[in-house]
Amino acid sequence: MRRALFVSACCTLFCLLFYMIYNLFSHGVHSPFMTFLFVWPLVLCVLPCAFFTFLPQIPGPGLLCRLMWNTGAAMVTVSSLLRGVFDIAGNSSVYQTAMMAAGFVMLFAGLILYIAGVVLLNNSK
Repeated sequence: MRRALFVSACCTLFCLLFYMIYNLFSHGVHSPFMTFLFVWPLVLCVLPCAFFTFLPQIPGPGLLCRLMWNTGAAMVTVSSLLRGVFDIAGNSSVYQTAMMAAGFVMLFAGLILYIAGVVLLNNSK
C-alpha cells in the first residue's frame, strides 16, 4: 500500500502540474474539469491508500478490487482531462461522457467487490 500511495501522490502532483502548465497556454479560457483535475486522483487514490496504509487493522482490498478501482479512477481522471481540453478548445465529445460513466461503473464495481470481500472474510472467521 505504501508504494500505491507514492504512485498515487505522484499522479496527483502530475495532474496539478499539467493543469498549471496547460493554464499558461489556455488564453484565459478555463474549465472546472481541468482546474480540479488533481482532485480525482487525490480523492480516489491517495486518500484510500493513506487510509489502508495508516490503519492496518482494516482489511485491505483484494487484487481484483484494486484493479477495478484503479482502472475506474484512471478512466475518470482521463475523462476529466479530455473534458477540460474540449471545454477550453470550445468543442465536445460523447466519448468523454461515456468514459466518465464507465469509470464510475468500475469504481462502483470495485467498491462492491471490496464490501463482498470484507463480508466473506468476516463470515469465514
